[in-house]
Amino acid sequence: MKKIILTLALAAVAAVCANAQIGVGVGYASTTLKGDNTTTNLGGLTFGATYNIPLVNGLAVAPGIQFAMQNYKEDDNNYRKENYIAIPVLFNYGIELVDGIKLVPYLGPTFSYGISGVVAGGATAFGITVSTGEVNLYGDNSTYAPFDILVGGGVALDVMDMVRAYVGYNIGLLDRNTSDNAVLKASGVNFGVAYLF
Repeated sequence: MKKIILTLALAAVAAVCANAQIGVGVGYASTTLKGDNTTTNLGGLTFGATYNIPLVNGLAVAPGIQFAMQNYKEDDNNYRKENYIAIPVLFNYGIELVDGIKLVPYLGPTFSYGISGVVAGGATAFGITVSTGEVNLYGDNSTYAPFDILVGGGVALDVMDMVRAYVGYNIGLLDRNTSDNAVLKASGVNFGVAYLF
């Protein structure tokens, strides 16, 4: 009996994956980090891949992975750079507009983790005082948390099941400042294009 159940489960997974669609793309993300008295705007490129798995009646789920490089630069001595890995899990619904063109609204969570970051310039940020040179944003004395959970949505336009253009918006749920005396939350717009296999 166990072998029959396992065989049926594997067959169901294989059937779902056979209809899945892989997408690879590039885009731009603009992030605003808003604190009690400060606002920082970062922007940069994103690269990623998704695996769109059909569920039922046009509804699908698309887990993926993205790499984002974001920065802010005032001048050569005052700048900030951050790199992230993000794992979106987006539910979407395809609406056929005309033959070969689909509107695809989507929404869901994104799990984001900062893998590296530096700040430079005469400023104090996240418990770090920067006088000269670069300082690690995620260093021992920093109160800047690398992890965030964002919730967002957007809309994509699929052409001939080969090219996708998208625009979306995310709101961070977690306080990125681990100190007790301040709150720092992220939000941002993203857009880009992807090739669908």
